Amino acid sequence: MAYRKDPFGFHLRAYRRHGPIYRTRFRGRVYVVLAGLEANDFVWRNTDVWSYGATNTAFGEQLGSGHVTQLDGDPHKARRKALKPAFGMEAIARYVPEIDRWVAKELAALPNGTANLAEVFGPILLQVNSRTTFRADLTESMVATLDEFEWQFLFGTNLGRWRHLYYARPQYLRLKAKTFRIFRELLARREASGIRPMDNFTALEEANREAGNPPFSQWEKENNTYLTLVAGVHNTANLLYWSLVYCASRPDWTEQLRTELASWSTDPFPGMPSFPLLKATLQEVMRLRPGAIVLPRHAGRDFEFAGYRIPAGTPVMHANTLVHFLEEVYEKPMEFLPERYLNGRSYPPKAIGFFGGGTHICLGMNVTHIHAPVALANVLRNYEVHFEQSPNFEVRLAVGGNRMRADVPVRLVPRENGGAS
Repeated sequence: MAYRKDPFGFHLRAYRRHGPIYRTRFRGRVYVVLAGLEANDFVWRNTDVWSYGATNTAFGEQLGSGHVTQLDGDPHKARRKALKPAFGMEAIARYVPEIDRWVAKELAALPNGTANLAEVFGPILLQVNSRTTFRADLTESMVATLDEFEWQFLFGTNLGRWRHLYYARPQYLRLKAKTFRIFRELLARREASGIRPMDNFTALEEANREAGNPPFSQWEKENNTYLTLVAGVHNTANLLYWSLVYCASRPDWTEQLRTELASWSTDPFPGMPSFPLLKATLQEVMRLRPGAIVLPRHAGRDFEFAGYRIPAGTPVMHANTLVHFLEEVYEKPMEFLPERYLNGRSYPPKAIGFFGGGTHICLGMNVTHIHAPVALANVLRNYEVHFEQSPNFEVRLAVGGNRMRADVPVRLVPRENGGAS
C-alpha cells in the first residue's frame, strides 16, 4: 500500500535505509531491488545476467515469440540490428518537416479546440506515423482501435501472473483480433497497389533483401507493422501530457520557451541545439515523470551485487530511475527546474534512466526524441493551454508502467502571435 500511495518516496526511503540492494513485497511476491547509480551501471553493463524472455513473457505471448522485447543474447542482437533501418536517428529525423506539418494539422482539427489532455496525443502520433514511418491511410475507427489496443496491451504487461485473466477477457480478445485484422488489411493494400512507399517499413524490407535473407514471413510483416506504426506512442503521449502540466506550473519558464520557439522551423530543421530551452524542458519532464520508476528483471544466472549473492531465478526490481530523485545528483530533485540543464551543466549518463540502458535500451528512443519536441513546440508556440481544472500531479505506478488514464479537459486557444494557420 505504501508503494502505491508514494512510489517515489517508498524507494527513496528504502534506498536511504538499506543502500543499493534491499527486498520488498509487491503483489504477494518478494523482489530483490537494485537501486542507485551503482545498480544502473551493473544492470545495463551486465546484460547476460538477465533473462528478458522470463521478464517480458507477456510481449512474446501477445506479439509473438520473436518480438524483440523478450529476446535474449544473439537473437536479440540480430533482431535489433535488423530493425535499425527503421529506428536509427537518421531513419526518424528525415521526417521532421512532415511530422511538424501533420502535428499542426491534427491539433488544428481538434473539435472546438477541446481535448482530454490525457488521451489526445496517442491518436495524433498514430496519424503522424501513418504519414511517415508507415505510410497508410487510417480511418478514425482504425486509429481508435490501434490506440486502445496499445493501451490495453501495455496495461496487461504490468499485471504479472494475473495478466492471463486480463488478456482472456472477451473484449480484449476482440480488440486484439480487430487490431491484427487492421495490420493485415494495411499489408494487403500495399501488396495490391504494387507500390512500395518510401517509408521505414519498406526500409526494413530492403535491408532484409540486401542482407540475402528470405522474405519476411507474414508474422514478421505484421510485427514490423506494429513496431513502425503503433509501438511506443503512449510513452511519448505520456511525456507530452506531463510536459504541458509542468509548463502550466511555471508560466515564467513557458514564456521564455515561447520566445525561443518564435524561431521554430523544421524545413530545414537546425537541430535541438538551436532550442536549448525546449530540450531542457523535455529532459526535466523525463526525469520527474519517467515511464517507470522500477522495471522487473529476472536473474538468468547467479550473480553478486554490493556484496550479496543473488541466485538464478530470483525476481528482481531494477529501480532504474530512482537516481532521478537523489539530492546528491540533482539539486532540489522534486522540483521542476529545467534550467538545471543549461549553461553546460551535465549529469552522469547512468543518472538518466527514462529509456533504460545497455543493449536493451528502448528501441523507440529516437522516435520519442523527434516526436516529443516537435509536438510540444507546436502546442506551446501556437496555442494557449487552458486547463478546465487544476491538473493532478499524482501518479499511479506498477512494476513496469506509469500510465495516465484520467479526464484532464483542456482548451487549446490559438495564440495571436503564434504560428498556427
